[in-house]
Amino acid sequence: MQLTQFDRWLREKFIYRTHIYTMRLPESGVPSQVLIEELEESPTRRYRYRLIVNARRDLETLLAVLRKGNQMFATRVVEGNPWYKPIIAPEGKSFFFRIFWWAVVVVVAFTVLTLGYTVITNEELKTEIIESLDLLRDR
Repeated sequence: MQLTQFDRWLREKFIYRTHIYTMRLPESGVPSQVLIEELEESPTRRYRYRLIVNARRDLETLLAVLRKGNQMFATRVVEGNPWYKPIIAPEGKSFFFRIFWWAVVVVVAFTVLTLGYTVITNEELKTEIIESLDLLRDR
């Protein structure tokens, strides 16, 4: 199913994380919400640090600091796996349309229950409906 703009925003805001790989940490300007991990050393590893960023504002600030310091870096967008991922980002489905159809079902059910309650509690309306149904059957 095609994702709506709301679905894409939900995934970007709550599911996706940006990993920035770099050889050295910037001297200053790293936002406090950025998680810094030192990677294990190996002869094939190109980068020494992984900076994990959740918010777009922090990402833009960090990239500006890295560019200002003329540092080599690589970015990757990684899909996180929080407990609420199956709820707001179901595989191959749209969260927005799921909520939309549940809202439609709830409104229809509420309307049917309200009409049923009105018919049951109003004796005059109940007798009129029964007379109308009897009239239809006789034709």
